[in-house]
Amino acid sequence: MNFTRRMFTAPMRALIRKELLEVWRDRRALGLALAFAILFPGLIAAMIMFALKSQGEKTFRVALIGGENVPVLEQQLSKGSFQLDSLSESDPASLLNNNYDAVVKIADGFADDYRNFRSPKVYLYVDGSNRFSGRGATHVQKNLGELQQLIVQQRLVARGVAVQLMAPWQVQVRDVSTPSSRSTWIFSSIPMLLIMTLFVGCLSSSIDTSAGERERMSLEVLLQQPVEAWQIVLGKVIAVSSISWFASILALTSLMVVFPFLPLAEMGIKHATTVWGAVTIALALLPLALLIAVLQILLALRSQSFKDAQTQLSILQFLPVTLLFILDMSAIELKGPLWQLVPLVAQQQWFKVLLVGDSISVAWVIAGSLVSLLLVVGCILGGARALQRESLLGAT
Repeated sequence: MNFTRRMFTAPMRALIRKELLEVWRDRRALGLALAFAILFPGLIAAMIMFALKSQGEKTFRVALIGGENVPVLEQQLSKGSFQLDSLSESDPASLLNNNYDAVVKIADGFADDYRNFRSPKVYLYVDGSNRFSGRGATHVQKNLGELQQLIVQQRLVARGVAVQLMAPWQVQVRDVSTPSSRSTWIFSSIPMLLIMTLFVGCLSSSIDTSAGERERMSLEVLLQQPVEAWQIVLGKVIAVSSISWFASILALTSLMVVFPFLPLAEMGIKHATTVWGAVTIALALLPLALLIAVLQILLALRSQSFKDAQTQLSILQFLPVTLLFILDMSAIELKGPLWQLVPLVAQQQWFKVLLVGDSISVAWVIAGSLVSLLLVVGCILGGARALQRESLLGAT
């Protein structure tokens, strides 16, 4: 009750109103938050279209040099997803630079060596720096390998040798992956981008409300008002987190609006998150927004100057997101439910589940959010003690 009365005193209400007005009047902070939130769905749409292009069947351009005397090779290479151009003579390197994915060159005297069983040469030229060239070379090798195997079998049969003697077993590769499983990396990146929105959204305002006010000497004036130090820190955290939380909700809303227009069905995803899932994500972002805001404010207060705070936070804000990216790419299996009590990691895993329309444990979401709120309380108390040190106010 005592805490509640302190929260709703007239000086505390005036402090929160003052902090909110300063944060939301900062056009630079608001513009940065809105720009990142608006660009968010465009980035996701571009990633999805890139994934579809990569998964789709590509027609490979292949140049065949000297194939006029070996029509069987030309016929074999014309099968599948190939656009075959038969040329008399040309430089393979220049052809690869001219949008060809692979170049097949038949060695001189191929027909004579083939008839005399001398294993004639077939040269395959590729550009190792082009990933499509590598895929095209793999398809060329596969087609030529099938033809080579067929010719070997025919020669064995002509000599009365059973084909099974040369092939004691057969290996058949069957890809059991689905378009949905091959596209999980896209939906895995959405939680990281949402979390990054919180960092970017409060970057400018957290620096201005701490290191900026200290340089303008307004922080010292604020400490002389009839409010306690923890109330000052709390008011700043509420104001700074409000703009970052708004940016994340705007990004999430714009993503929900864009989802129906994305070719999710072609990726094997029947439905994305529901309205209830989006609301759950928004509510789960609030404790994280408070935690990120208080951490950035404390780091900015510990810096030597306004520019120093800008440099430190600009670098450090990407560190947690990088760690989440490494955790996701390394495919570390999170065993047991205790990982849901770890901030950032818990939100990332919750959002990955909710974005594909699955459900999560409400009890663990509440528990994980309470852990984040407890960390916020601890940081606020630590920040209140820091504000009482004269050395902090005297930093330049």
